[in-house]
Amino acid sequence: MEKFRKLLHRRRAISTVVSNVILTGAVIAVGLVVLSWAQYRSSSYNKQYSEAMNADIARLRERLAFEYVFYDNEENKLWVYLMNCGTIDDVTVQTVYVRNNSWFETFDRGEIALKFLNETSTQSLNIVEEGYFVLSSVGLSTRKSYSVRIVTGRGSIFEHTFVS
Repeated sequence: MEKFRKLLHRRRAISTVVSNVILTGAVIAVGLVVLSWAQYRSSSYNKQYSEAMNADIARLRERLAFEYVFYDNEENKLWVYLMNCGTIDDVTVQTVYVRNNSWFETFDRGEIALKFLNETSTQSLNIVEEGYFVLSSVGLSTRKSYSVRIVTGRGSIFEHTFVS
């Protein structure tokens, strides 16, 4: 009993043990917070990387084939016939550039009316679908070489050279 009373009177040993327990608990709590934050950030980076890779793969799977390009010099209209020969659906035409060595003109999505061959309007072409669009007021010179460059909604670029 006497030893127990002496132990109670020595408060320094007890306060050191209690402070070590509190410090250890605080370090563990901070460690768990840092671990939780690191898992959240790595999950976020993994999701961003996955989305970027899926977008790049989708862009690589796009293929547009120019079937026919015709310029009507009486009406100043350029007819462009396309086919989606890639392995992904929903290929949209975002921008069209018509150019030669000394001149170019840009047509954005609002000026491009993509249609199926049966004259039905569409926003995109799925796998093996064919469509066309007509660009008005182009004003090309006859018997000169021009190129049509199409930029899709995913950022792929397809180009075709023709003689007007």
